Amino acid sequence: MKSILLFSFGYSIIPILKILALFINFKFCHIHTSRIGHQIFNFDFALLSVSKNTLLLCSHDKKVANNFILNFFKNQQQIFFFWIFKYFYFAIYHINPNSDLIVSWKQYQPNFSFYLTIKSKIKTPEYSMEEIKEILLKYKIKKDFVGLHARNNYYVEKYTPEDKNVHDFRNFNFTDYNLVIEYLNNKNNSIIKLGEDFPNEDLKLLGTKIFTSKDFKSHEEIDYFINTHSRYNVVSVSGIAGMSAMIRKKIVYVNFLPFNLDQLSWSSPGSLILPKKIFNIHEGRLLTFQESTKIKFSVHQKIDPYKKNNLTVINNSPTEILDTIIEMEEKLLDNISDDSIRLNNLFWKSITDNNYEKINYLKNELKLSISTSFLKNNQNLF
Repeated sequence: MKSILLFSFGYSIIPILKILALFINFKFCHIHTSRIGHQIFNFDFALLSVSKNTLLLCSHDKKVANNFILNFFKNQQQIFFFWIFKYFYFAIYHINPNSDLIVSWKQYQPNFSFYLTIKSKIKTPEYSMEEIKEILLKYKIKKDFVGLHARNNYYVEKYTPEDKNVHDFRNFNFTDYNLVIEYLNNKNNSIIKLGEDFPNEDLKLLGTKIFTSKDFKSHEEIDYFINTHSRYNVVSVSGIAGMSAMIRKKIVYVNFLPFNLDQLSWSSPGSLILPKKIFNIHEGRLLTFQESTKIKFSVHQKIDPYKKNNLTVINNSPTEILDTIIEMEEKLLDNISDDSIRLNNLFWKSITDNNYEKINYLKNELKLSISTSFLKNNQNLF
């Protein structure tokens, strides 16, 4: 019945809208807001996919990951949010997913993205130095602070239990940051656990004050502020990276998986990547970098795609993560070692195979680099 209604509505409005489009540049767009990554990347890429003089007529999901961010999205020029636009979008999409009247799924959710080298069109809130000092003083956060995030299943289980897709292979324990926490604490940095804090996560064992969402009373503006004003953030392949990517801020990605070109293209410019290693159970060996980057399992699977293919995922060790953080500290000072240049050149060369355009984009335009210590210790995987 729903499908019939969408078809009927679509066929009745499309001719009228096409005539209207001769006089006014507009497109319908639906932002998937139930998760922070979709909320940010959908909107960011939708804006970049249309011309400057195009009106975007947007709708969004009932669930909203961050209302503070959604509210400043609504204040962008030539952007109009109204619930009824959802019906226009999906009616048109139902008939023609690639219609010129909508921002298509392929436009704001491409497999390989070329968007992140382009400056975002999103106008984000600005804070004066006095406002920044006031916020830091209120929450007793030091001037220098770093955000850490470890992906787990608690968020999905609480907010989107209907999602039965398996992403366990991306997960790791926050306690794997133990050496990083000690290192940053010794450098007089406040340490902030990004995202929501859940009862199952016991951080007291780490022996250092770690700020969590409880300290900020789950304040959505402070969540945005922390992500965008930290010295840098350390995350895995998770939607929370969208807040840094929105302002094109360097990120340290640890336990990066899937480690393929498509996923790498969604990384924020100038970021440092520490991937997971993959062990082939049948052959009794680790996959080479080229073999790892060629894996393109669908993320929409009800069983672990790695286990299904007799592969074991190996999480980064605390030492590997620490070495990568130390490299980021040097990178922020523009100190790039000869070893880093040499080993990264070897890495990109080792995975080049009829994909030169993508490799060139990732290496020279997006300016991604792989952890030097990781490459040095795994030269057998070139």
